[in-house]
Amino acid sequence: MKRPPAIDPQTHALFLDFDGTLVELVDDPDSVALARDRVERLQEMTDRLSGALAIVSGRRISDLDRFLSPLSFAAAGVHGLERRVRPDGETEFLMAPDALDPVRNALAPTLEENQRLSLEDKGTALVLHFRTAPDLADVARGVMERATRDRDDLVVMEGDNIVEVHPAGMDKGRALADFMTSAPFEGRIPVYLGDDTTDEFALQTVMDMGGVAVKVGTKDSVAGYRLANVADVHHWLDVCGI
Repeated sequence: MKRPPAIDPQTHALFLDFDGTLVELVDDPDSVALARDRVERLQEMTDRLSGALAIVSGRRISDLDRFLSPLSFAAAGVHGLERRVRPDGETEFLMAPDALDPVRNALAPTLEENQRLSLEDKGTALVLHFRTAPDLADVARGVMERATRDRDDLVVMEGDNIVEVHPAGMDKGRALADFMTSAPFEGRIPVYLGDDTTDEFALQTVMDMGGVAVKVGTKDSVAGYRLANVADVHHWLDVCGI
């Protein structure tokens, strides 16, 4: 396993996935927690990077703010459909939630019949969770496929025990590329850490930019570097040079 190199706070920009990278994956998405000293370390790194640290997540930015309080940080939420380019900036919403109303309606009967499935409604994305009901994985995939059939304006992605739909034209890689065109990220070398299938878009973008792409875990990846797990991520963040 090739470990990532040291980071220069003057020349690099750091992008971090949240679930599975900064915090462990859990059955209840609302039960995650990050220790106070870890939040303080992220704030220290943000300051040393002059604000060029962003959390890039499928979560809503409002949820990230709640989990990471009182950290002030840039963020791309819902795979980039929500943006906050500067730590002290306003959140921008790129899509309207009502585009997914027909999908919500199509999913409702299956959710009623299979109450071990749970729907996380992010407004601009819908996530079917089956971590606590792995036997319903095919049910979740099937109902999402049917609910989005003939909707070229939507994209369906699978992750760790989830199937998610959101408007097409956006992913973590595109969000990262957009961040790199604006201060405080512009002109820096991107570094990205992520564990999931959805992170591969960002990892490939970073590779194309000549940056440092770091896969967390053992899944196949385009990334050139690896960290073993969440604990390893935090150890590396402590020794990476920032």
